[in-house]
Order: sequence, then C-alpha cells, then structure tokens
Amino acid sequence: MWKTIVTAAPAPPVAVRQSRSLQAERLFYVLASCAILTVSALGFRSFYLHGKGFGGNPLTHQIVSLILVHGLAMSCWVILFLVQSILILAGNRRLHVVLGPAGAVLAAAMVVLGTAMAILSAHFNPRAYDMFGGARFFLIQMLTEILLFGVLVAIAIVYRRRPEIHRPTMLVATVVILSGALARCPYIADLAATPPLYAYAPVLIFGASLYCLQWCMTGRANRWYTIGLAGVAMTFLVSIPLGKSSFWSQLLGTFIP
Repeated sequence: MWKTIVTAAPAPPVAVRQSRSLQAERLFYVLASCAILTVSALGFRSFYLHGKGFGGNPLTHQIVSLILVHGLAMSCWVILFLVQSILILAGNRRLHVVLGPAGAVLAAAMVVLGTAMAILSAHFNPRAYDMFGGARFFLIQMLTEILLFGVLVAIAIVYRRRPEIHRPTMLVATVVILSGALARCPYIADLAATPPLYAYAPVLIFGASLYCLQWCMTGRANRWYTIGLAGVAMTFLVSIPLGKSSFWSQLLGTFIP
C-alpha cells in the first residue's frame, strides 16, 4: 500500500524575511504619515478653510501673523514628514538625505515659533484655555510638547545614520505636537478637556495606536519607538504637578492671570 508523504514547504530564507519586514516597516511610516496629515487637516479645518481658531472662534488678534506663520511651519513639517517617508519606501534615499537639512531648519523654526506663540497666546487670550485647566496649566503643556519635539528631533538628527533609531524618534517627535489638531477633531475635544491629562491624553492614545499598527505590520515591537513614547509619557506626567504648583504660578506672576 502506497503512502503519500507530505512535506512542509521550506521556510523562506532569512534574507527574504528581513526584506519583507523592512518593506512593511517602511510602508508603516507612510501610513503613519498619512494618518498624521489626516488628523492635522481634520483638526485644523476651521483654520485652513475659514481662518478661525479653536471652536470657530477668531484668532487672537494681537498675534495673528505669528499664528499664521506657525501654522504654515507646522503644515510644512507634516507634509515633509510624509514626503520623506515616501522617498524611503520608494528607495530614493539620496533625495531623502538632501531634504534632511531643510527639515532640521524647519524644526528649529517651529521650536522658536511654538514657544513664542504658546506664551503670547496664553497672555493675550487666557480665557480660551479655561476648559483645558486654565491658561497657566495649558502653557506648561504646550511648552513641554515643544521641548520634547526639539529634543527628539535633535536625537533623530544625531542618529540619522542609524535608521532603526532615526525613524521612530522622528515619528514620536511628530506625534508629540499633534495635541492641537487632535483636540479639535470630532469626538476627541471632550477627552482633551478631561483632567488630569487634558490635551496629553489624545497624544498618548494616538501614539499607542501607531505602536500597535507597526507591531501588526512588522510582527515585532519597535524598541526605540517604545522608549521614545515611554519617555514622552513620563515627561507629561512630571509636567502635570509642575503646572499646578505654586512655583509655576509665582514664576508667571501677573503675566498670565
């Protein structure tokens, strides 16, 4: 009696599996960039279409020019992040490297513009932040996000020749500055106004969602993304009591009521 012998298909070579994993990871960054662009466009739709601020209110008139320039810089960063991700997926690393210095200059400008806008916005229009714990508390959140963005981008630039560190660090840096867009998205505004995390909560949830997506696409957890997001979460938690402290109130004095 003849027996049929069934042999299992040989596993793909290690090099093939690594290549597939690398392509999946590169595709993930394109999808993450598209998600970031969608959130930014949806959250700031009133700003882009009607020149309005949060909730359809007018922009703080004392700093309209600063708000417009900052908004332009933020938009350019999100678009550049998408372009850079597409270039890597397409294998055009040379153009990706050429555009790198422009990104570094843009990031530096965003830190300066963001810091100035956060301080002056809280000073001239403090009532706008009542639902987010008050102007003084919201200011510490904005400054914390700007600081984290600058630090993370600097780390990514230092490790630009190590893509396993460079890519996830740039992604975490970009996620950190999405609180404004996320807080303006439908169904999320209430979460951004909920203590104790306020605007931090949507950022952490969005960042964790991208973490899960990457894990599903590549089949493994990204160590450097984990470290970066955990560092962001810990910094957020440290800033909360600082924003509520008497030291912070005394430091700001009467500049921000």
